Amino acid sequence: MTKYNIIKKKKWLSLLAVLLIVAACSDITDTQRKFLDLGETTYVGKMDSVVALGGHGRAIIVAKNTYLRTATQCIVKWVGYQGQTGEKTFTIKDYISGSYTRMPIEGLKEDDYDFYIYNMDEWGNKSLTVECHGFSYGDEYIRIQPKIAVSSINVDDDNVAHFSMSTSKMAVKFKLTYQGDNDAEKTIEINGTGGQFSVPNWGGYNNLNMKVTTYILPSEKMGVDTLVLTDVIQTASQTIVDNDVDRSRIVPMTLTKNDDPGTAYGAKGVAALFDNAASECWGLNVSAPGHFCFDLGVKAYLSGASIVGRMDYPGWDVVKFQVWGRESLDDGMYGSTGYYIMASSQSPTFETEALKRKWKKVGNGWFKYGSPRSNPQTSKCTLTEVNHTFKPRYIMFRVMSVLTPDVVPVPDVQYFGNEGGFYYGDGVNSGNRAFCIRELNFKALGMSYIIQTK
Repeated sequence: MTKYNIIKKKKWLSLLAVLLIVAACSDITDTQRKFLDLGETTYVGKMDSVVALGGHGRAIIVAKNTYLRTATQCIVKWVGYQGQTGEKTFTIKDYISGSYTRMPIEGLKEDDYDFYIYNMDEWGNKSLTVECHGFSYGDEYIRIQPKIAVSSINVDDDNVAHFSMSTSKMAVKFKLTYQGDNDAEKTIEINGTGGQFSVPNWGGYNNLNMKVTTYILPSEKMGVDTLVLTDVIQTASQTIVDNDVDRSRIVPMTLTKNDDPGTAYGAKGVAALFDNAASECWGLNVSAPGHFCFDLGVKAYLSGASIVGRMDYPGWDVVKFQVWGRESLDDGMYGSTGYYIMASSQSPTFETEALKRKWKKVGNGWFKYGSPRSNPQTSKCTLTEVNHTFKPRYIMFRVMSVLTPDVVPVPDVQYFGNEGGFYYGDGVNSGNRAFCIRELNFKALGMSYIIQTK
């Protein structure tokens, strides 16, 4: 091919390219013309951050007013999981609250719903559609909710009634209405899901009638409407139980001339009996009988006791003991009825003087231990010959006999006989009848209630 022919061919190719470009531009213009002939489209701002709050037979659509410059109406459509459908139009300005729009949809059947929300302006322009999920709750939801009820009532020595309640996860509060024999009806409202609370100055009611009302707010459904559950009707009747005495309230006191501080086995003396410390114990280096005194911190009907012996030695633990008590110290130390006993525990006149000085025996006790001896030794017992005609606060614990020291065997007949343990003048030998106690616990009678639900 000649140079002339090559140049001629290039000219024809360039002309063809120009024609193709012109034709393509013509096609684009025709495509655009179809939309331009329809006029300019104006898009409306959509609802922002949309959520559906659950309600009792309703739902509330809440959205942020981020893009509502021209929107005047909001259309909400919904479809329920059980087939219910609906639509509602809201005039936006009537439902604006601060930075949010709140649109309630009433009369919804109890169900789960999908909501479809879009806005329109006054010229009929439409926003993008946003979706959210929500609930309407009602009788069926109420029916399956656990109700709060009274589980137990215990009354302490300060006449405080301690209530334990069952719990309900969705509860926001409950109301207890109660009435005892010949007493006015009382009501207590407490916020929360249940649990425990106390009522001071308890009336000691028997045949107690109670009604518990539970209020729930379904947080799992983003609920806004509180529901009231059906009342739980219960009755409570008194019963007597053994409660642990609160040892933190016990204070050692010297109430007789021969109280022994027991410092030989630790610096705390009698206080070591109630401190839960393994390194401290109370002891007496003279032979039983011997005694110590303390203030319970409250008046109580003592009913039992338990003991923990020395950690490093399984002997000299208490076997037989007596508990004496007074309700008050108003008589003073001295005088014919003053509480200050002058005789020692080993004196044959001790009990006579104690009674003269208005001390009363609360009861007797006997700790029994297994064989072979453990370390430390533990035992518990119920008081016998108990005197509950009075309610003592000031206590004298009198040790009557103890386990033998190392070198003396413990025949069963002596240990478990009527005179169990060893004591001063027992005739077995002339050895020391010393004794010690690491920890001492008490039981006291308390009032509780038997709960029945109707």
